[in-house]
Amino acid sequence: MQDSLTSNLQLIAAPFVLASDVHIQHMTDLRARLLLDALRRLSPAVEVVVLNGDICDFCFGGSSYFRRKFRPLGAALEQLVSRGIRVYFVEGNHEFHLERIGWDGVQIVQSRDLTVALKSGHKIKLMHGDLLIDEPLYRVFRATLKSQLIRRTAALVPGALLDAYALRHAKFSRAQDQYRVLNHERILSAFAAWLALDEAHHGIIGHFHVPYAENHPQTERMMVSVDSWDKPNLLLFADGKFNRVHLNEPGAPFSATPAQSLFTLA
Repeated sequence: MQDSLTSNLQLIAAPFVLASDVHIQHMTDLRARLLLDALRRLSPAVEVVVLNGDICDFCFGGSSYFRRKFRPLGAALEQLVSRGIRVYFVEGNHEFHLERIGWDGVQIVQSRDLTVALKSGHKIKLMHGDLLIDEPLYRVFRATLKSQLIRRTAALVPGALLDAYALRHAKFSRAQDQYRVLNHERILSAFAAWLALDEAHHGIIGHFHVPYAENHPQTERMMVSVDSWDKPNLLLFADGKFNRVHLNEPGAPFSATPAQSLFTLA
């Protein structure tokens, strides 16, 4: 099965490919180079590519500075579009006003949810994940940061200065992660309720940096998430199953392994 998903280990051949929470700081970073390498090595079997939010550690689409900074990523995505691949970029909580980023053919998703349909008939429901749990104060905070008022204010700040401040803040925030304890029961309960709202076959979230692959408690649907890009990875879907590819260095062979539950034996 791995060979069929990775086309002799050199190309990714699954119909659905997802990356999430890459947190690129600079396009010369290893994370950026690994992502670009993977995007260039997608076989004609790929139908859909989803970047599920927080691909950038910070990006303000209303600034020419950030449009230049992330141009290599945009060019790689536009190349996929030119090949007939559907490309979705879900705006995460580290990205702002990407509707102004100027990437031709790339579908920018700013709504909470996205559902994609594959030629196989499978429907996959996605969200970045920061809005999975209904926290009113966070929703107000998020809406304020993404408002047109903040966009116009941020546009007055030199891009390099805004970038330096935001990256420093993001670094500080990540340093606190070791002190945060995730309530898996609460997350998965909210995940199950969200997935049950419609008839998608499976659901995917990001944001939490946890590689869930859990059965929905009332149905045969899968609830899947991805690991932090401290361990660079992609999520694949093919033949009704999810697999993970871990990335080590640009040009290295791909190897796909089945996504397994965190809480039960495979």
